Amino acid sequence: MISRRTFRVFIVLAALSFAGVLFTQVIWMKKAYSQKREDFNRQLTLALQEVVRDVLKYNNTETMPPNPVSQLTENYFAVMVNDLIDPSVLDHFIKIELNRFHINEPYAYSIYDCSNKQLVYGGYYKESLKVESANAYKFPPFKFDNYYFTIYFPNIKMGLFSDMGLWIYLSLLVLLILIFFTYSFFVITRQKRLSEVQRDFINNMAHEIRTPLTTIGMSVTGIETNLQNHQDKVLIYSQIIKDESAKLKMQLERILGLDEGAKLEKVWVDPNQLIKSCCEKVVLLNHLSDQEFKLDLCPDSVQLFIDAFHFSQVCTNLLDNAIKYSANNKHIEVKTFVVNGNFQLMVADHGIGIASKYHKKIFDRFFRVPYGNIHQVKGFGIGLFYVKQIILAHKGHVWIESELNKGSKFFIDLPIPISHG
Repeated sequence: MISRRTFRVFIVLAALSFAGVLFTQVIWMKKAYSQKREDFNRQLTLALQEVVRDVLKYNNTETMPPNPVSQLTENYFAVMVNDLIDPSVLDHFIKIELNRFHINEPYAYSIYDCSNKQLVYGGYYKESLKVESANAYKFPPFKFDNYYFTIYFPNIKMGLFSDMGLWIYLSLLVLLILIFFTYSFFVITRQKRLSEVQRDFINNMAHEIRTPLTTIGMSVTGIETNLQNHQDKVLIYSQIIKDESAKLKMQLERILGLDEGAKLEKVWVDPNQLIKSCCEKVVLLNHLSDQEFKLDLCPDSVQLFIDAFHFSQVCTNLLDNAIKYSANNKHIEVKTFVVNGNFQLMVADHGIGIASKYHKKIFDRFFRVPYGNIHQVKGFGIGLFYVKQIILAHKGHVWIESELNKGSKFFIDLPIPISHG
């Protein structure tokens, strides 16, 4: 399997490659457009020069003004003629020359009349350019005190882009390929994460199940050794076997039941009594003193319509986590409240805590906060997922408040039915 470092390097290199391709693509498109624009301006300049030559020839004038074409704006050109301009003649020659130079863009033109110092708006061509749009464009009064005409191309950018159709399609194809590879990387990353989760789950499951099996084996050996003369030890070993077998069965049922969903058998119960019972078992099994464990139940008489077994398992999970992650600073607090008509449970510890970046993931299936060695703290990574699923099935909420190295607080909020509020 690829190491995590190698995979990260691969992802970084791939991201840089994609960024390079996109950057190159943008530069390439900009240069392609600039080249198209230069070609258009060059062809248009040649065409307009020919228009001037045709008009002067028609007027029997031999003197051709030097550099007659001036680009005033991106799509607006002025053409010096220095001779009388007949609108119909100009109209005819513009059509001929633009067509000869393969310029098919819509345009509008105007003629400057030296006799009255006014611009006379002229013709418009191509169906896409209507009279309103041509006349709406206000031709700037670039008055050279000579005979000239101006020509305006309103859709020149769109026209150039349409001429670049093949290039644009190729660019879109490259972009789609990049999107596909990006999506593939996300899928690969997700599959790698799931593979790591699966591997950790299997390792932890093997470790978690091995312990009770070892204990059962040792107890059986003890029974065989003391079967004749030490009946009291036999009873102890038998009880150990029962407890470890029950624990093993509970772990397996929890794993198998995750995909099936919790089947709730709701009854009316006092949640404080259930919580107290769970706490007593946990305190006894972990040999906690009064200084290490504090229970504070609310005085309100509360009845909830819940599944007593699953709710007890939820409490036990939270208590087990609080103890496991408290390290050598065991100081567990359990409190219950009635807030805004809801019953709330808080389980707090003063242990290693959980960084804020993991708060949203902590209730995900198989997620375990990375603390280094996976065997340092036992677990499958399904306990808190189980807690969330059970609480959600009861129309409740569960959340965490925690800071790294400052302990954690888990809260459960369940609605109190009105009939028993």
